[in-house]
Amino acid sequence: MHGAIDKMYSRRYVILVLLLLGSATVVAHSKAIWDGWFLDDHWHRRQYMDDQWSLQSLLDATTIKPDVFMEAWWQTENIQWQYIRPISILIAKALYHLSDGSVKALHLLSILLHLANAVMVHHLCIRLTRRRFWSMIGALLFVVYSHGLYAVAWLAAQNTVLMTTLTLGALLCYVRASGLNLYAAPMAEPKSLNGGWRAAEGRGSNGGVASLRWSCFAGAMFLWLLALGSRENAIVFPVLAASFDLAFEGWRHLRARLPGLLLMIAAASAFAVWRLLLNYEPVPDFYLRRPDGPGYVLWWLAKLLHYVTATIWLSPMTVGPTGRFDPVAEVPGDCLLMLLIVGVMATGYYQACRRARGWWIWPLWIVLALLPVTPIMATPHSGYMPGVAFAVGMVLGAALRDRLAPTGIGRWCRPAAIWFLVATTTYMPIYRTMWRSVLAAERWTIDEITTSARPDEATDIFLINVPFVNIYAKYHMQEAWAGDSDAWLPATAPNLCCHVLTYADNVLRMQEPCRLNQIDAYTFSLSCGGRGYFSGALGRFCIEGMRAGRRLEPEQVIRKEGTPFEVQIVRADWEGVKELKFRFHKPLATSRYLFYLTSAGHPAARLGFWGPQGPPQVPGLRPVQVDDASVSRYADVLGAGQAGAAEGLFSAMNGADSPLAQKAWVAFREVACPISRSLAAPVQDDLAGDLPSEPVRTRVREWWIRSVDDRTMAQLWLDQGRRRRSERERDALFRIREVAARVIRTDLYLTGPPYPGPK
Repeated sequence: MHGAIDKMYSRRYVILVLLLLGSATVVAHSKAIWDGWFLDDHWHRRQYMDDQWSLQSLLDATTIKPDVFMEAWWQTENIQWQYIRPISILIAKALYHLSDGSVKALHLLSILLHLANAVMVHHLCIRLTRRRFWSMIGALLFVVYSHGLYAVAWLAAQNTVLMTTLTLGALLCYVRASGLNLYAAPMAEPKSLNGGWRAAEGRGSNGGVASLRWSCFAGAMFLWLLALGSRENAIVFPVLAASFDLAFEGWRHLRARLPGLLLMIAAASAFAVWRLLLNYEPVPDFYLRRPDGPGYVLWWLAKLLHYVTATIWLSPMTVGPTGRFDPVAEVPGDCLLMLLIVGVMATGYYQACRRARGWWIWPLWIVLALLPVTPIMATPHSGYMPGVAFAVGMVLGAALRDRLAPTGIGRWCRPAAIWFLVATTTYMPIYRTMWRSVLAAERWTIDEITTSARPDEATDIFLINVPFVNIYAKYHMQEAWAGDSDAWLPATAPNLCCHVLTYADNVLRMQEPCRLNQIDAYTFSLSCGGRGYFSGALGRFCIEGMRAGRRLEPEQVIRKEGTPFEVQIVRADWEGVKELKFRFHKPLATSRYLFYLTSAGHPAARLGFWGPQGPPQVPGLRPVQVDDASVSRYADVLGAGQAGAAEGLFSAMNGADSPLAQKAWVAFREVACPISRSLAAPVQDDLAGDLPSEPVRTRVREWWIRSVDDRTMAQLWLDQGRRRRSERERDALFRIREVAARVIRTDLYLTGPPYPGPK
């Protein structure tokens, strides 16, 4: 067998494979080298930096405890994510030290691993089909596989890429150890194509089953155990190995391999016991849904259906049924749509490949790779390992079409494979734009915070309406303040406590208008439009995962030990919390506190409050002589960032010349409206429409003088060009989703009905 395969790998062809797959990988993924750190990466970076190399320290490196870096006042349950991935941490940590902390080196490693996986997918296709062209198509399908983009670009998902590399390597070693003939064409074929080398490779000299090659089997075991130490999903490998034995050599061969398979099963069982009984802390509810009654079965089936659909249809593998209590009842159309997609794809695959040996392995591979993560919140990198089976399955029927005699829609297997390659290649810039949108959302918030102030005397930072993507804001801020230096770990604001007062109504941005009103020196109220706070899927995570499912009720007062404030729930209903009141133990204006607010108008506006002496006195408006030219001049000065120029415009508003007053009001509104939205000012409604009455103008003027100065103008008004660029990049995902919503409304594309909040 190996002689036949070796003949296909001429030197020229090997060079062609490496050049073509290498070039495709560079074009598809090289931009990831400059993506930097994102989300969990900020936590992992801290673990990479220390000099602890013991097994326990490597295990602890992937244990995430959010309350260590983000204090949440409503949290009553200690939650953590505990994973067993010492091998992936060891490799990343070693590379981090060898490269002097280079994040680009870590990204390059992910890209090289992805290229190695593409080469092994190509080799699998060669062994299955003996067709160079279609094997190359299969490898290219894997290179540009949509869900692979996220796994390759996100360093925290590097364990998925590494696990797949090691698992594929273990599989190829096992195939050699077991003497398997992977040629997938039907057995009824000329002996010269199959029988001659099958007898030599798969059977002994007496016609029986050849002995297991224990040296190759040891290599397979070694690589698999490394894969298991990289990500827990590799536990399914013994089932895959047994499936290859059964599919390509039959029951007799499988029985002969039982000693080796039982050894793998014993190792997998020992790992499962160690993982689940000895080294496991429950992850939060909602992120992982546990059996909770008969409805769980339907939810689990809908979730698996969503995973499979996204795997083979390449729709975004994000949230989906995770955010619903009962998808079958809430979105029956979605369930029917997914059944239709899977049904058509499965029918076409079966009609194209039903006569191929081992045709059922690739659907099984997809399901097995997804089973360990089925109860967990859907995330794109979970689709990386199933992408191997997708790529192989797409070209299996196409490559062997002349041997398999496809029927029905299976006869279209070749144009279908080419179409999916073209489609996935087209999707790459779209998915890349969506990924950059998520990165921009996280970074824009931190950039605005760290450029507005340094901690200095501050001991506490309070984030209002912060996007959930900024859950690692504390570490991200420290990195930004320290620049390229790693000295931030011990030196930069070591005692700074980061508090989230509210999360934004979307994980990337605040969408609904909000109002913040200071009541006294210690207290302010915060209200939100739309469904309110703690609503939808994020609300379920906050309540079910962090609060043991106890909803926030009106008039409830929450005091948490060690938290420098208490919270009163002012207004709430079945959708969410509409108004909150925060009362602090120290004056809001103390230098120990820094407040930042995310609004629909700004990612992180620094807030200022008046102190115990009361709000600043607002002097009476001094009348000045104004005319059209002076109003234009005041408007220009105000637009240039001098807040005091608004006084001239207010004077013009009091004049008898109505057109001049209206002109002054329009000029003022142009600047004041975005600033009021950025500060969640109570006067936002007063700024709408034409010139208001004198009492309203007086209220607006008092707000302006007390809340807006030149520093505020510099942060919230000037440099509009840079802000618009950042906003466009962040909102690209939403624009793509809006386009998708015009075509179809479904959870497959996150365009379906709103997710329900906590019960």
